[in-house]
Amino acid sequence: MAYPKTGSVLDSTTRTGLSTQIVITVNGEPVGAVQSFAETQSKTVRRVAEVGTDGFIEIIPQTPTTVSLELERVVFDGLSLTESMSRSWRNITSQRIPFDIEVIDQFTGTGGNAVITTYKNCWFERTSKSYTAGDYVIVERATVAAEYIFSMRAGQPVHKSQGVSGARDIPNRQVDASGIETAADMGDRRGALDAAGIISAAY
Repeated sequence: MAYPKTGSVLDSTTRTGLSTQIVITVNGEPVGAVQSFAETQSKTVRRVAEVGTDGFIEIIPQTPTTVSLELERVVFDGLSLTESMSRSWRNITSQRIPFDIEVIDQFTGTGGNAVITTYKNCWFERTSKSYTAGDYVIVERATVAAEYIFSMRAGQPVHKSQGVSGARDIPNRQVDASGIETAADMGDRRGALDAAGIISAAY
């Protein structure tokens, strides 16, 4: 049953995303013992004002999207955080080759029904750890910069299979007719603003 005003589905199934359905992998190997994994995507926009207008006439992007990750992991299985991410070194001064991180969201199912988000060409920006008498468990933290990000389900854009496995679909979603937004979302483009026709683009 869908709630009359909002369309939210009310039944006996779980529809809230759970962290237990997430698998974080590097080179196909699960990282393990991760306590938290936080993703931040940010883009600077410019608000264009006008003399004679009490407000803004347009908002336009000013910089490319920045993707950064914050991780916390318990030192477990004798592996440091960097080693657990399939690196052959412990200290970030040793990194000379970027790597990819995949996050598999199994909430809607495994295999082809899982949403796989890929963080491409990652570099460690910062790592830290502390030893305290109040808590014997050692936790390492890292900040990772990703060159770009994309998501797919079964090798296609996620929105094309939205509604599978009982997930709520939005039938009137706005889809960019040129396909540029979709191409950027699945990693075929670095961003959606580099194509011709942006001045006249509209849904």
